[in-house]
Amino acid sequence: MLAYENGTVAERALEKAAKIICGLKCGLCPISEELFQGCPQVCDEQVRPWRCWVFHLRGLSVTVREG
Repeated sequence: MLAYENGTVAERALEKAAKIICGLKCGLCPISEELFQGCPQVCDEQVRPWRCWVFHLRGLSVTVREG
């Protein structure tokens, strides 16, 4: 797999997708999404919602592979 300085192509694509989805959801975290598995960390003003989307999308990919 190709790699960039800050991670793999897949990781960069996942981050970009999460930022787009977060923007489309008006900056809301995925807590109300179906199959949400919980927050990866305690929420506060320092947490970027798109990081929660990355966590959520990774969880969905595991669910799809196992199912």
